[in-house]
Amino acid sequence: GGGGGSGSEDEKPEKKLGTKKLKKLADKAERKEQREAEMALLAEKRKQMELELEMRKEEEAKREEEERLRKEEERKVREEQERREHEEYLLLKESFAVEDEGQDTLDEDAQKNLLLEFIDFIKRRKVVQLDDLGAHFNLKIHEVVERIESLQEEGTINGVIDDRGKFIYISEDELKSVAKFINQNGRVSISDIAAASNRLINLEPTES
Repeated sequence: GGGGGSGSEDEKPEKKLGTKKLKKLADKAERKEQREAEMALLAEKRKQMELELEMRKEEEAKREEEERLRKEEERKVREEQERREHEEYLLLKESFAVEDEGQDTLDEDAQKNLLLEFIDFIKRRKVVQLDDLGAHFNLKIHEVVERIESLQEEGTINGVIDDRGKFIYISEDELKSVAKFINQNGRVSISDIAAASNRLINLEPTES
């Protein structure tokens, strides 16, 4: 009977050991599960980050493409403007190369004399029809207008082109009178100036 007793005593510590072992295994399994969950979470985070990065890259590429298109458009507009300005310059240059019909281009001195004659003609007439001026100097109306505007920009002559196709020449003294009138009267309307201009500006030809 004694042997049996000792046998049952031996069984008890084994049982204890078994429980310990089980707990250890259970902890190990739990840790593994936890680690796997963490790994899965990390993988998910990485995936999310890669996705965000991809989206950012796409947005950046889209922005760069929009910027490229905008710059391309600006370049086209600038080139078109430069081309137009160059064409206008060439036209203006052409209109100043005064040509007599059926004759070669006048030399520089003759051109200068013709220009002086053109200025003198306006100054003496005071009020001149643009088509008369064109007929007299063999110029088209737009060439007459361009020449008058150019002379006004240079400050060679002053005046106004009215809506009836006339150029009214205003001398320096008359211009000063108008300026004086505006200064004395403060704020004046165009109609006030127009009314006063009849006495401030002489519209009679100065030629005999």
